[in-house]
Amino acid sequence: MNCLDKYRSKLVGEINKDLRIILVQPEEEAVHDFRVSVKRLTALYFFLSRIDANLKAKRILKPYRLLFKSIGNIRDSHIAVHLIQSLDEIKAEDASILVKALKSRIRKDYRNFQTTVGGHSPISMRTPTVNSTGISARAILRLKPVVLDELLRQILNTDGRMNATKWHKKRILLKRYHHKMDAFHYCPGHKSDETEIKQIRILEQLLGDWHDRVITIEILQSFAGLEVAAEPAIGIMKKQEQLLLGSAKIYLGKFSRWHQGR
Repeated sequence: MNCLDKYRSKLVGEINKDLRIILVQPEEEAVHDFRVSVKRLTALYFFLSRIDANLKAKRILKPYRLLFKSIGNIRDSHIAVHLIQSLDEIKAEDASILVKALKSRIRKDYRNFQTTVGGHSPISMRTPTVNSTGISARAILRLKPVVLDELLRQILNTDGRMNATKWHKKRILLKRYHHKMDAFHYCPGHKSDETEIKQIRILEQLLGDWHDRVITIEILQSFAGLEVAAEPAIGIMKKQEQLLLGSAKIYLGKFSRWHQGR
């Protein structure tokens, strides 16, 4: 489908533009945008592989996973810096110590990224066009609602005890659901329901803010010798984490009831 190829071409162009910036320096906006675009592209190929099992999405994207992962470590530290700087309740001296440690971590992870690139990792992304996969437009249009409904059922399912791992998986599924709908942005007659998108964005924000605190706490706990400076920040973020997850549960219930009433 030409409309999906337009979307794919746009993503690949943005990914390679951001990667060129990152190869020079770990610029925060480029790091963030690179990861978002890769996630969107991943959602597209996972969607296509669901339609045609012969299309191996993981194999297509494998050359770029090490880059994505190493850049992800840098992104986590960028987020952690902003979270620490937003905590007015902790001492300025403690915040300064933690931010300094985080920036040192960014420099270390960027050196690891450069090593990965130096190990002959790809320095530009190349993926097959949708047209070249041989998947027909008819098959895509027929199976689009099936794939989205399968994802939606997994998102809305809250059977059993929901631990942090399950909430993180739900967050990933929610993003993939959103990204798959976005993939059809250039396709006539495939406009998304704005009410649904608004609810999805609220859920994504809540779960994203929750996960940012989970990751930041893990990073701070890994800093040997900085326990005294880190303890107040960790305590505050653990409380924030619980409140955000509680709000996410409420909004997930609202989202579920909205779908049941459609």
